[in-house]
Amino acid sequence: MLIKKEIIINADIQKVWSIFSQLENWPKWGCYILQASWVSKNKWKVGSRFTQTIKGFLGFKEFKSNPEIITIEPYKIVTWAGTRKLIKGTHTFKFQKIGSKTKVSNEEYFTGLLAPILLPFFKNKFEFYFEEFLNGLKKETEKIYK
Repeated sequence: MLIKKEIIINADIQKVWSIFSQLENWPKWGCYILQASWVSKNKWKVGSRFTQTIKGFLGFKEFKSNPEIITIEPYKIVTWAGTRKLIKGTHTFKFQKIGSKTKVSNEEYFTGLLAPILLPFFKNKFEFYFEEFLNGLKKETEKIYK
């Protein structure tokens, strides 16, 4: 199952990446991120790991994950992957320059034994969270780089 949302941010790609890449600040503007921090000494490198805690839903208080970055090309794409309860998530952010603006896509592909059973119940919430994360990134970037 794929969940994908996109947004156009009124700032150049370097400025958007500057805000996005400050992972520890995600909780300040990412509506559903409660905590985010690096586990690895090297940040934004293939093999780097970070932890994040997101708000729960459907009776769950919160979700914690410890994904590993599997692809990164600064200012263009970053992908990380993690597994939780027999569901693997591969999460990708893509950044595309469009004149003086930046298009950002936020997508995650879920696989695993429980994915087709459980994820239809969570799809709407994930879509909401992805859209809110992008809205927060847009608002934060445009506030700082008017």
